[in-house]
Amino acid sequence: MQPMDCESVSEEVGKTGSSVDLSSTLKSNFFGSGMLQTKTERYRDLFWEHKHTTLTMCFVFWSFGTCVAFLGPTLLDLGCKTGTVFPTMSWVFFSQSLFILLGSACAGFMLKKFSRESMLIVGTSMMTLTMASIPMCNALWALAVVLAVMGFFMGTIDTVANVSMICIYGKYVSPFLQAIHFFYGVGAFLSPMIAQPFLLNEDCSPFISNETFFVEDTNETLPAASLEEAREMTHIDYAFFIMALTMVPVVLLTFTLLSRKYCLRLLGGAPPDTEEKQSKDYETMEDGDSRSDSDRVPKSIAQIVLVTALSAILMFLYDGLQAAYGGYIYSYAVKGPVKFHKSDAAYLNALFWGMFAAGRLLSIALATRLSPSFMLFCNIIGCTAGLLLMLALRYNHIMLIIGTCLLGIFMSSVFPTTLSLTEQYIHVTPSTTSVLVFGAALGEMSMPVIVGHEFGRAGPTSFLVIGMVLCFISIIAYMTLWLVGLTLLKPDSNWFSKQPCTQPTKAEEKRKN
Repeated sequence: MQPMDCESVSEEVGKTGSSVDLSSTLKSNFFGSGMLQTKTERYRDLFWEHKHTTLTMCFVFWSFGTCVAFLGPTLLDLGCKTGTVFPTMSWVFFSQSLFILLGSACAGFMLKKFSRESMLIVGTSMMTLTMASIPMCNALWALAVVLAVMGFFMGTIDTVANVSMICIYGKYVSPFLQAIHFFYGVGAFLSPMIAQPFLLNEDCSPFISNETFFVEDTNETLPAASLEEAREMTHIDYAFFIMALTMVPVVLLTFTLLSRKYCLRLLGGAPPDTEEKQSKDYETMEDGDSRSDSDRVPKSIAQIVLVTALSAILMFLYDGLQAAYGGYIYSYAVKGPVKFHKSDAAYLNALFWGMFAAGRLLSIALATRLSPSFMLFCNIIGCTAGLLLMLALRYNHIMLIIGTCLLGIFMSSVFPTTLSLTEQYIHVTPSTTSVLVFGAALGEMSMPVIVGHEFGRAGPTSFLVIGMVLCFISIIAYMTLWLVGLTLLKPDSNWFSKQPCTQPTKAEEKRKN
């Protein structure tokens, strides 16, 4: 079956790349359609050939984003529901993120045993079931178990989807990765919007413990007078049922991948073992330089390990920052120096994820024009500037909103851009992808716990201080990765923009034949 196979796109590119006549290539660049149109045609042809798989991966990531973003705005209500003080609730982030980490690590090995279609079906089905099970959790341990199961399958589909896209599109993967991660942002944006009408927005910590953890806004009246009354007043269960229902069509869509695969086999449209053979070929390739990327130079094992490690560090830092900011911006806005009203803070959380989605939408177009190294540089500088503004002017309401917008836009494309940059420097296999996703999941697991601990111990401002420290570390990691990358690319490689697309389109190939 074509869509979910490790398509011979990279192989085809390698073959055509080695046999393309130089004069015909130059003519196509200077006469007729020109370089830009040829590149656009190439992306369009690739998408059209694999549209079913690509659209399915987009909606799978939409469900993934929904599962990631609902915890932040619902944290206070879940604390009331489970009878847990606010600082302890940070462990539910740890529970979900730890098993995202395990799921992403296991997925690399599971891909050798199971087909990607079956893993996607099981993953999306379990995410839907666990989302619908959250209203039944009246104790912290039950909520932690449900989120752990959800996290494991979130980790598996994260790895499977990224591997599938790299497998299909090869060195042309950048805009398509940005596309599926844009849908992640859409799901993360809609999740707080669905939850907001059902939120009680009350910290029940004073009802559970005699200690006062945060100074409350004296201008805001508490909606409930006791823990029992708060549990009766919250309607957060409806939000989880609605989110689960919105994920059901995605499960059905993943079923169409498997059904289409077997229908084509029954009708003789694809050889039975095509996918398995090409998956093995893709994974066992030791080096893709001679296959596709003429701007690479031969590299050692140490260089490959170093690039993978530095890329994993960047993903660790920014996925950790993304999880911490998305999870605690609501609490910081309410309890920090700016003292937002609780209803406004919920919309601030949605604003962050909305800018996150908008940034990924913008990145789809930018990824076809700019090099991954330049895009990643802009992302890191933008995130640093946004956090610096919020920290320097932390008593200013407007600056918190502007900083949140900047952080959402510039943070949005760090993960797919880092993955594309890694593919530019070295040949990314499913095992490499699993290591990178593992690093990102490790950041998602650890950073919310660290921020939650410091939030209660040192105060809300520590939330921004930790973010600034992560950004400064990421600048060092990026510069190291860039310097290493200079040794892996030929001197004429362009840092600012993408290299011209010299591969012939299908129409040109037909004219040649």
